[in-house]
Amino acid sequence: MTFDGFLVVDKPPGVTSHDIVAVVRAVTGLKKVGHTGTLDPFATGVLPLALGGATRLIGFLDESMKVYDATIQLGASTDTGDPTGSVLETAPIPTLRRAEVERVLASFVGERDQVPPRYSAVKVAGRPLYSYARAGQEVEVRSRRITIHGIELIDLGEERLRVRIRCSRGTYARVIAEEVGVALGTLGHLAELRREASGSFTLENSVSMSRLALVVAESPDWVNVLRLTRREDRVPWRDRESIFRGLQPFKLSPRAVLGHLPSLTLSSIEARRFVQTGAAPSAPRDENQALLLIEGSEIVGVLPPGGLRAVVLAQEAAPRS
Repeated sequence: MTFDGFLVVDKPPGVTSHDIVAVVRAVTGLKKVGHTGTLDPFATGVLPLALGGATRLIGFLDESMKVYDATIQLGASTDTGDPTGSVLETAPIPTLRRAEVERVLASFVGERDQVPPRYSAVKVAGRPLYSYARAGQEVEVRSRRITIHGIELIDLGEERLRVRIRCSRGTYARVIAEEVGVALGTLGHLAELRREASGSFTLENSVSMSRLALVVAESPDWVNVLRLTRREDRVPWRDRESIFRGLQPFKLSPRAVLGHLPSLTLSSIEARRFVQTGAAPSAPRDENQALLLIEGSEIVGVLPPGGLRAVVLAQEAAPRS
């Protein structure tokens, strides 16, 4: 039985993205499981995972649009820009009126330069920025061009505001929270963050950890069901075939998430030749865009842009229980 495809997990707070990958790798038995974009431990929401042969398709996904539900705490800044850091400075919070806050938020819409936060995985000279920050070292960081497509005020309190941000990939909500605080005449940091969408991956097609635990062991107690330590008191898991059947309604096929790319339909003979040799039939195409190679309803491979080596999707068999 094969289980190549994509799975969207609704990540809970308090666990890392790597923890979720390890859990899914353990319950499926698949060696190849990878996430397409890290969420901080305190953040929740959409964490897309590529399973099996689908890991080879991560580079072809369109996750250019991100949607976040963000809560901004006003009156204080932290060294990390989020609730996990230490308070650096405090400031009084002016009386805020909805119309004024909406005007300030509207000024953020459009293209702008953003400097990645000190505590981030962006690399400088081969090292992530957070490693410099933890060592107390200062390093020059170049700004990046980002786009905020929309920022909507959901709720306004005396010390907090909740917003929905639609932005380009690579945008840091922590930086937006800090900048919004300053624009409102005070300080701010990100208090809560929930990713609602990453490209075509949404909360609507996600599986919660409680639901995953039900699939794995018919119990919603995911903390006990999905812990990876082989303790005697761990809840027993079902057999792999049953787990795969339970996850099937949540699995997204490569075809479903790569619909933004043009495709070329191959005959069975052409598809077999491609899988064996990596050579695809010549066809008119835009050399700057990837091309899906389809047989029936399945993707058998991808021709990358720029004449790079073709990606052949060899099926990965799921291990036996």
